[in-house]
Amino acid sequence: MYTIAGWARTGLARDSLTQYKSDPENPSAATAHQSAEVSTTPGADPRPPEVSASDRDSEVNKELRRLNRALRALSACNQALAQATSEQELLNQICGIIVQVGGYRMAGIAYAQQDEQKTVRPMAHAGYDSGYLETIGLRWSDTPSGRGPIGTAIRENRICIFSDTAHDPQFTPWREAAMQRGYAAIISLPLRVAGLPFGVLAIYSEQANSFEKSEVELLTEMANNLSFGITAIRSQEESRRVTSALQEAEAKYRQLVEQVPAISYVAEAGAFGPFLYMSPQVTTILGYKPEDCLANPRFWWEHLNPLDQPQALREDTWEEGRLFHIDYRMRRNDGEEIWVRDEAIIVRDPHTGKRLTRGMLVDITERKRAEEALRESEERYRNFVEQSSEGIYRMEYDPPVPCHLTVEEQLARGYKCGFMAECNGAMARMYGRASSQELMGKPLSDFLILHHPVTQQFMEKFIREGYRITDQESIELDAQGQKRVFRNTMVGTIVDGHWVRTWGITRDVTERLHLEEQLRNAQQLEAIGRLAGGVAHDFNNILSIIMGHAELLLATGLDERSRVGLEQMRRATERAASLTQQLLAFSRKQVLQPKVLDLNDTVADVQKMLSRVIGEDIELIARLHPSLMAVKADPGQVEQVLMNLAVNARDAMPHGGKLAMETSNMEFHEDEARDLDLAAGRYVMLRVTDTGNGMDAVTLAHIFEPFFTTKPMGKGTGLGLSTVYGIVKQSGGGIQVDSEPEGGTAFRIYLPATEGSSIKQGDRMRQMQVAGGSETILIAEDEPDLRELTRIFLESYGYKVLEAGSAEQAIRKADEFGARIHLLLTDVIMPGMSGRQLAENMLQKDPKTKILYMTGYTDDMVVQHKVLEPGVQLLQKPFTRSELAVKVRTTLDGIGPGSGVRG
Repeated sequence: MYTIAGWARTGLARDSLTQYKSDPENPSAATAHQSAEVSTTPGADPRPPEVSASDRDSEVNKELRRLNRALRALSACNQALAQATSEQELLNQICGIIVQVGGYRMAGIAYAQQDEQKTVRPMAHAGYDSGYLETIGLRWSDTPSGRGPIGTAIRENRICIFSDTAHDPQFTPWREAAMQRGYAAIISLPLRVAGLPFGVLAIYSEQANSFEKSEVELLTEMANNLSFGITAIRSQEESRRVTSALQEAEAKYRQLVEQVPAISYVAEAGAFGPFLYMSPQVTTILGYKPEDCLANPRFWWEHLNPLDQPQALREDTWEEGRLFHIDYRMRRNDGEEIWVRDEAIIVRDPHTGKRLTRGMLVDITERKRAEEALRESEERYRNFVEQSSEGIYRMEYDPPVPCHLTVEEQLARGYKCGFMAECNGAMARMYGRASSQELMGKPLSDFLILHHPVTQQFMEKFIREGYRITDQESIELDAQGQKRVFRNTMVGTIVDGHWVRTWGITRDVTERLHLEEQLRNAQQLEAIGRLAGGVAHDFNNILSIIMGHAELLLATGLDERSRVGLEQMRRATERAASLTQQLLAFSRKQVLQPKVLDLNDTVADVQKMLSRVIGEDIELIARLHPSLMAVKADPGQVEQVLMNLAVNARDAMPHGGKLAMETSNMEFHEDEARDLDLAAGRYVMLRVTDTGNGMDAVTLAHIFEPFFTTKPMGKGTGLGLSTVYGIVKQSGGGIQVDSEPEGGTAFRIYLPATEGSSIKQGDRMRQMQVAGGSETILIAEDEPDLRELTRIFLESYGYKVLEAGSAEQAIRKADEFGARIHLLLTDVIMPGMSGRQLAENMLQKDPKTKILYMTGYTDDMVVQHKVLEPGVQLLQKPFTRSELAVKVRTTLDGIGPGSGVRG
């Protein structure tokens, strides 16, 4: 490689170099660089290579032209430095000069950022850039991305040259982008202030092996001059800013003293110090002339409200040089009192050494009135909020939630960073808290069940409808972990595209929904009850006739085929009667005959029956409380409950398992009882559990609905559990069920405890031989076929029977008979006079006449006729021959249902 000295030995070089030295645009630069010499590449032959004279002249000319362009660019840059008025303007001009005058492919200026990633921010560029500086991601860290020419120049505070970008291995990460834009060589020159780099001047050449030593020296001077120019402009801008700030401060001070509605003053320090200066505003604010104030040494103290004087005496304790302020009241010249704020500082007079107070008295009367009005308003607001029965609250989000996120992302952020910032006592009570203080500051995740479908839909709708919603439900958790249903009206506050808070009003509708559900259930029960009750009487009469005649025919000598047919008819009639009773039980319309029971005895009796029918692969377990309280319920219906639950448990355990029945005493307080829809008090719990298949949540929600069943077609009516529910509810109790798939099922039945001794139930009466008699019995029944069948039954037991189709006919029959009638067997409800009225008529004539009612009607119809009162005997249709005989005999004998029976 040739040196400049070598080139100077040729005539052309000498002529060109002379031109370079005498460049009129920048003679000083030429002088500074005339001795510059480019060093040779290490290891190269110092002797000039053998080249032709023409080639040597061409290379020298190119080099000198490049130097001349660099020199002219330096000169033009210096002129730009002298004329620039702003930093950005200077940067743009320098880049333009380097490209236009210096003939380089591109020039750029970038500043080092003091961030964690040590990025480099492009400030200006000129020439062919096409987004190069943004594409390569500038860094000045000691990482692969920061080891390029720009990053190295800043980090190592030195000039960095890549003379051949196409082949230099260190330039590999940026080669493709540079070659696409024609950058064959690059030089990066650090921009320094106080010797430390703050940026870089990067110059890109389209010729490889550019930037020889002389050219580098020129470009270095250019970078140094640019650094100085940037520093000078910044200094000028800072000077202008300071000057402007000073002028602004002076203007503000003048305005403060001369124009603002405040009194400027100077006084000797201390409560009794006289005023030394008072601005003219004292006339406007207090109604006195400044000279009046200065003439009276005790002016301030005498016009101060006496109640504020103790606070004003604290001025004697204030430190020098420390700003203070105090509010107090002063009396105007017209006698009116105003509030002023005294803002002052204690200083030391440099001439006299006295402590002085320099300050301003600002009239804040209106502000004080506004504060008082605000305080009263806030007090009214607090009273309103605290006395409200609805929950009023404010939720904040820290940090705020960006509104540009998706709805799901906003909900997740809000759920994570939201908290209860403010609420009233009603809101706290809804969540089971004693006071609002217990709820404030709690994160939303403590009580809002965001994953619940109802709450999820509610919050999504809130966001989609512009962060406001009215009267929508949410599911939340109280302090005891119980779910609560709220209805909410909310509005969100959006600031700079961020969801920062939510105001809301909410009502706890859990109890209301519970009552509505109870009302719906009651309405459904009422509808089914009306349907069942409407057909029960006639249906039971029909069943009584079919069942009775089948029983009579079975007692005659029939062939086997006829007997089998009659047995099937009888069993079908019993199933029909049972189905009717289940419908009435579900709708709570059946006729109950409650008695004082010991549920331990009932469980024991039922388990004896179950042991014979439920299967050997199911283990029966009884856990009975030794001191169990008694209950008052219909024994047959309690047995029905246990049998239905046992059958369901058996079907849930096709491969065997355990069926447990246990009893215990319970006592519920008001809150606990409300959850079970019970009255507070003592109860007996009957718990039936199995180890069967269990049920999922969907099935659990429907198990007590009539005709709902999961069993195959023909395997169940869907009335088993609905019957259980109806019996329990009609008995004044409650029922709960817990189950999960493959986890078994547990039913808990609560029946009200009662006082009194229980009566142990015997075996079923239709399985026993019944005694007859010779007494006279009058039958009053409006259904002829049933009346005839009843007569046949009674006559078969030896009784003398009189028949009547109505109450009126029965009275006539009794009168015509003349002799004593021992028993009146009457239907409760008949056309014309009712069975109750007939009984009263008969008892007036003969008080010794025994009364036995029979009915196929529902509970509420029978209750209206007062035949369920204590001591009244009632026979429920349909009935068998033996059931009729037992009821008649026990009524005639005046003893309990177990009498008149022979084993």
